[in-house]
Amino acid sequence: MANEITPRNNNLFNMTPFNFFEDFGRGFFDNFKDQMVKTDIHENDTEYLVEAELPGFEKDNVNISYENDVLTIEATHKTDDKKEDDKGNLVRSERSFSAVRRQFLISNIDKDKVKAKYEEGILKIVLPKSQANGQPKSIIPIE
Repeated sequence: MANEITPRNNNLFNMTPFNFFEDFGRGFFDNFKDQMVKTDIHENDTEYLVEAELPGFEKDNVNISYENDVLTIEATHKTDDKKEDDKGNLVRSERSFSAVRRQFLISNIDKDKVKAKYEEGILKIVLPKSQANGQPKSIIPIE
């Protein structure tokens, strides 16, 4: 194929100085991709539609705010799994916590008409356009 992509060498034992430092940084930042909220933003003449994937998060742990033309989406997930035997002795205890946050600069929004809905791991936010600028902070309820 004429447009085939050739992967770069990312072997840590290759001591070519330029490739080592270039590939090391690339591999380090690739690990953050799993923590990103995958988001699509659509625009038409009257509104913006933001669709964010938040699988595994409970609706009560998802927060949305709009302040200074910045839309912020935050979500947290916490598990605390304890297993005890019949005598009450702790056999196993596991805990985990994860949090994600994304911010988008979206201007000229009528904050009083913003709507959000969360179903099956997908958050949909409708942001109607407005002519007013510099609106105060607003917490957006999720249906």
